[in-house]
Amino acid sequence: TTAGFSLTADDPADEPDAVVVGFDTTLAYARVCRAAWWIHRRKLYVATNPDFVCPTDQSTVLVDCGSICAMLAAATGRAPDRVFGKPDPSMLDGIRARHGLRPEQIGMVGDRIYTDVLMAHRAGILGVLVLTGEATAADAARAEQPPHLIVPSLAELGAALAAARAS
Repeated sequence: TTAGFSLTADDPADEPDAVVVGFDTTLAYARVCRAAWWIHRRKLYVATNPDFVCPTDQSTVLVDCGSICAMLAAATGRAPDRVFGKPDPSMLDGIRARHGLRPEQIGMVGDRIYTDVLMAHRAGILGVLVLTGEATAADAARAEQPPHLIVPSLAELGAALAAARAS
């Protein structure tokens, strides 16, 4: 039990209250099949994020939560009831309240258009795309809701912010 949650056993008879999908490097076929069964049976179904892959410098593709959900949707005909995290702007509510910030005082920096930049648009804040991860400048040019600012790296964004503060 962690934070009041109990995982079900690897036993088809152990009925969950909900199906929670997240990034899972130990994904096993039997668990996917059981998750699909309970999703099909209309259990609450939530996902931690919609990212399809995790950026890595290794010679592999790290399949992420969005890809797992796509597989489950193909098997069940059902998308998650709720996807937490980006692009849902509600994750900013606590930060805004705690620091008394207005949208024009906040920027979202990330490497994905479909999560980071989309959240910025939904929250009415500045969306900064960093070209060191998943999205490219060509992706940004084709985006329905493009980033407000594109920078090659976090280092260059930091340098630009430092220069702006100095002037």
